Amino acid sequence: MPLYLHLSIHFCAAVISGYIVGRYFRRPGLGVIAGILGGFLIDLDHVLEYFLVFGPQFNLWMFFNGRQFLVSDQIRLFFHAWEYAIIFLALAAILYRRKKAVAFLLAFVFAGLVHLASDCLINNYPPRNYSFIYRANRNFKAVELLSPAQYHEYLTDRRKVGL
Repeated sequence: MPLYLHLSIHFCAAVISGYIVGRYFRRPGLGVIAGILGGFLIDLDHVLEYFLVFGPQFNLWMFFNGRQFLVSDQIRLFFHAWEYAIIFLALAAILYRRKKAVAFLLAFVFAGLVHLASDCLINNYPPRNYSFIYRANRNFKAVELLSPAQYHEYLTDRRKVGL
């Protein structure tokens, strides 16, 4: 799937999911903001991953072609993790008297979960791959995280870019 379409799906899903939760709390604007933060800007970890691999120089073509994963042979993606939902839901429970905070956190969590679920479908990865603990226990190694067919495709992509 082309990256622009992938990102468009995430953006629309983030806005809609944030709006739904925000509307429930009678704060749709706050919900949309939280939805975008939790369900779209979660992808900023791709940028972080790029800088961890290549340092401060930035090449847009290399970034959009996922070279950071091909070079490092790792899939860290620090923000793509189901575990964050538990943390933010616990925070919402602690702040239960602050309705705006609860609305924000629930919209943030819901949009993030929608993002991860759609990534599972779009990328054809099992849900366990979106657990930070699971990835860390496999040292973030692509060979440990991808199916044999996906890893073969991954190796083919590595050869195409001369790695």
